[in-house]
Amino acid sequence: MTLDMKVQIEVTDETIDDIMTTALEGGICYWCHRAEVVGKYLGTYASEQISRDGELRLWTDDGEKLILSKSNFLKGLVKYAALHQIICGGSIDAALIDANAADTIVQYAVFGKLVYC
Repeated sequence: MTLDMKVQIEVTDETIDDIMTTALEGGICYWCHRAEVVGKYLGTYASEQISRDGELRLWTDDGEKLILSKSNFLKGLVKYAALHQIICGGSIDAALIDANAADTIVQYAVFGKLVYC
């Protein structure tokens, strides 16, 4: 039996900022040795760039340069949300996103899959 589900959830800028803060402050640090704002800062911190339609350039330890945008971030979030229970009351519950979850979301966003485990 196969179930096809469609769920609409609200994703606020604050939720994106919270997930990005968690990712940049520890979640992705074991494979990403540098994150840089592309262009000018759209918020006070790099973690606020994605929610404001900006981009971050991420450098892997292997020297690969990746671009994280709002578009691919949301794709990564959808992929993660489909596999994990992080929705509460029709919204993403950022309190359920720890460093490992934030890392997985960013990897889904920039690689389309888990590359670093």
